[in-house]
Amino acid sequence: MKFLYLLLVTATLLSYPVKFARPAASQPAPLRAEIQTPEWQPFCSAMGQFAIDMPGTPKINSEIFSNQIIAHTYRSKLKNKESYLLQYFDLDFRLRNNNINNIRITLNNAVDFFVVAANAKVLQVRDISLGGYPGKEFEFQPLSPTEPVGVGQVFLVETRVYGLVATTPEPENAQKFLDSFRLF
Repeated sequence: MKFLYLLLVTATLLSYPVKFARPAASQPAPLRAEIQTPEWQPFCSAMGQFAIDMPGTPKINSEIFSNQIIAHTYRSKLKNKESYLLQYFDLDFRLRNNNINNIRITLNNAVDFFVVAANAKVLQVRDISLGGYPGKEFEFQPLSPTEPVGVGQVFLVETRVYGLVATTPEPENAQKFLDSFRLF
């Protein structure tokens, strides 16, 4: 009886194809899900007297430094290592007679401030302006090798310093952020 049962099972297995005996058919690799980034939205600050486009809703913070300067910060930090920051602070003095040396020193110090805060080194700096106000544009490399190269701008508007910083692997996003900054 066992022999007959074994014979029937063997005959059945030989007559029907065994699924695991066929070579596996190639299948396309699963599509990599794109990282969803928040939509860019205009953001205005009546107190800061500026408008800018930022992804998502920026986190807003104010901090008092030891020299009693209050820095107002607006930051959007995304999951894919993108970060967009706008910070402004008011100087407690007016530059006398718009002395070009004092303006240059103030802007260079502002560039240094943002680069040090990003734990980075400066790659290049150039003079720019916004509506007749002097500024500097700078590129920096974070000291962490996993962080993307960043770009920033600083402007001196009377006694107020505005700083914009974007670190992103997408240069067009950084440019979109910087180009959208406007004063009112």
